[in-house]
Amino acid sequence: MDHGGTDMPAEVAKDILLSLYQAIILVDADSCIQGVFAHTESIFEQSREFLVGAPVKSLRGVGSTANDLVDRARQDSMSLNSYDVSCVPAIGDIELMDLHAQPHGADGVILLSIQPRRITAFLEKKDEMEAAARSVGGLASMLAHEIKNPLSGIRGAAQLMGRALEGANARLSDLICKEVDRIKDLVEELETFSNPIEQKLEAVNIHEVLDHVLNLTIAGFGAKTSIKPQFDPSLPAVYGHFDRLIQTFLNLVKNAVEAAGPEAELTITTAYRHGIWVKSKGGKRVRLPVEVTIRDNGPGIPDDLKSHLFDPFVSGKDSGTGLGLALVARFISEMGGTVTGDNHPQGGAVFKVQLMLHEDNLS
Repeated sequence: MDHGGTDMPAEVAKDILLSLYQAIILVDADSCIQGVFAHTESIFEQSREFLVGAPVKSLRGVGSTANDLVDRARQDSMSLNSYDVSCVPAIGDIELMDLHAQPHGADGVILLSIQPRRITAFLEKKDEMEAAARSVGGLASMLAHEIKNPLSGIRGAAQLMGRALEGANARLSDLICKEVDRIKDLVEELETFSNPIEQKLEAVNIHEVLDHVLNLTIAGFGAKTSIKPQFDPSLPAVYGHFDRLIQTFLNLVKNAVEAAGPEAELTITTAYRHGIWVKSKGGKRVRLPVEVTIRDNGPGIPDDLKSHLFDPFVSGKDSGTGLGLALVARFISEMGGTVTGDNHPQGGAVFKVQLMLHEDNLS
């Protein structure tokens, strides 16, 4: 049956608009906002009442660029695009957005669509993180089995040799024992990856987790670090495991402090983000609205590490084992969330963790 000439029902059109996480804005001939559709309000964190009638240049973060794009599209009577436009939200970090302006009719009206880049980038990196988490579990299980068993025999033999030796040779025996112990510690750390969360996931106040992490940081490795928390106290409880969330954010904060060096400055932000939905392991669509962002002022992530950040044994530090971020990926994946890392437009690295709400897992 041919449906080519059939008008689309209004409800269907509305559902299609809502399924696309972008702002759709109708701009009149005077460059004032005539109407807002789709997810405009949540993206700009401004109400419909505030936006309608306001000049397009009042759009938070992208107003000037949007106004120029609309004027040029109207003047040239053609569709125009502007990519990677920096936008500063009310809460949180700078985001990149893609803008598209298209003439709508002959009376100077312009249809403006705005797509946050964080959604597309998030989806691209989500699969990488989940693949890394799966590979870590299998690798850890295999290594723990194949390496740990022979270690006790090697250590025992070295101890026996040491009793029969003197001087420099005895010191070599001690060196073997110390290296065996170091390998054993590494294998035991690896075993963490093959152990699933034993306790049931529950409601967790993410700010209690972060407060604990910051207290540990200030009392230890980050005593001289400048830390700027920007927390949204209204966030609901997340669905997670308290201890493993502490370990996750402790690893991320420690990485950030070490990457930034003696003059380390960290900004840690929590915010509620609309429009991020993923498919769970059971095939159900779930939202990940709680976002925790950790940004440092270091040199950023080297290009050759970006696509392997969460792989085991990948590290940008000479003394690193490359297991910290792999562990982060594993824990967050087990809680149904995601973690991504990238360079910030204004310098330094930024890691973002997206988590589920506890209330979404009650049924």
